Amino acid sequence: MKSIFVDHLSQLVIWFEKYFQNENIDKFSWIQDPFNSTAPSDFTSTEEESLIELSCDNSLKTKFSSMDLTKFWISIKDEYPLLSDKAQRILIPFSTSYLCEAGFLAVAVIKSKYRTKINVEKEMRVAVSCLIPRFKKMCSDMQAHPSH
Repeated sequence: MKSIFVDHLSQLVIWFEKYFQNENIDKFSWIQDPFNSTAPSDFTSTEEESLIELSCDNSLKTKFSSMDLTKFWISIKDEYPLLSDKAQRILIPFSTSYLCEAGFLAVAVIKSKYRTKINVEKEMRVAVSCLIPRFKKMCSDMQAHPSH
């Protein structure tokens, strides 16, 4: 088991080095915890003021502790549009690369399962969708065919 964990962690290090090539990731600490971080040096004065104002808002602090990181930054878009947009631009590459990788994996599985199928568009849509089908509703919407 130990070797599996070591291999996995080694792969994570490689991926982090790929995403953060010689970058100082401390400049993104304001995204991870806007309530206990200082503004990075590349912030404009308006962005810095917004971060200070946000960090003093106790209701947002409660909201932050009970929400997913990405959902939090999306939810404050109306109140703090500059900070929200800047945070989302940094967070988006992770979600988009994840979806691409999930799509490639789905194609590999579908193509190996249905080797003769050339068009896998419908199967791909189902494979990468996060929606859960409501089978009971679909069945209740269908009319049974009476016997002839």
